[in-house]
Amino acid sequence: MIKNNFFKTTKNMVETKRYFGKTINHKILDELGFFILTKGFSSKSIQKYHDKFLKSLENKKLSKTKKHPVEVKIEGIRFFEKIYKDHQLKNIVKGFYKGQVGSDFFRIVKKDNKNSSAVFCHQDTGYQFGSYDRYSLFICLTDNNNLNGGMIVYPLTHKFGYLGDAGEISKNITKKYFKICPDLKVGDVLIMHSALWHESNKNILKSNRIYFEIHIQDINDINTKYNIIGKRKKIFKLPFDKKNIFSNSRVTRIIKLKKRVINLEKKLENLYKNYSSLINC
Repeated sequence: MIKNNFFKTTKNMVETKRYFGKTINHKILDELGFFILTKGFSSKSIQKYHDKFLKSLENKKLSKTKKHPVEVKIEGIRFFEKIYKDHQLKNIVKGFYKGQVGSDFFRIVKKDNKNSSAVFCHQDTGYQFGSYDRYSLFICLTDNNNLNGGMIVYPLTHKFGYLGDAGEISKNITKKYFKICPDLKVGDVLIMHSALWHESNKNILKSNRIYFEIHIQDINDINTKYNIIGKRKKIFKLPFDKKNIFSNSRVTRIIKLKKRVINLEKKLENLYKNYSSLINC
């Protein structure tokens, strides 16, 4: 919350680092919008996912998403999908949604010596589809902290709800708010509400900073793809591709404008070439 008006109880939670625990404290998670489960996954499990991921990068079976600063898509790869059957994951999520938990996506978010840039402050809700009450689990495949571009969170900001758009939250606003970059170890799990404001600094060390992100939601949400625990009761599912919902929106207008700009740039380039050829005649 605002630095000079930080709630006393919340300030105490933060100063005493009560957001760390060997079991999830849902009261603190609800209050702060995040919680860190220490050693949520065993070293053996983490090593398995870590090694497979790096090997897949090395063999060029995986690569960073071109228009995203940190994302590596891993959906459709059976090895990584096995995490949904992992008893450690099931144990972590059993306290959510009355034990009826599903997921709509998972991915790797990484920084390294090639991709070390900062990520601007944002909330994930504006990029998602379906119900509001959702969380991301960021499983540490490496030690992650401020020096290697670890995640920074703004406590309590999830209470503002969906901000009405997607993108960078103004620095004129964020500079007034309290933020934390927790020092996380391999196997720790950062649990974060999707509406919580978060960002990350540049990876100064340029060493690997890797999170395995799993997005969780009520198993009966319309776009659940993966069942973690419980049984899906509702038959109602998303009957159309979410990319084709709007015939006209902010996003579709931006796409159209970008296409127009590209076409205009090509025309200008051709005009310049024609002009240059005339001068050289």
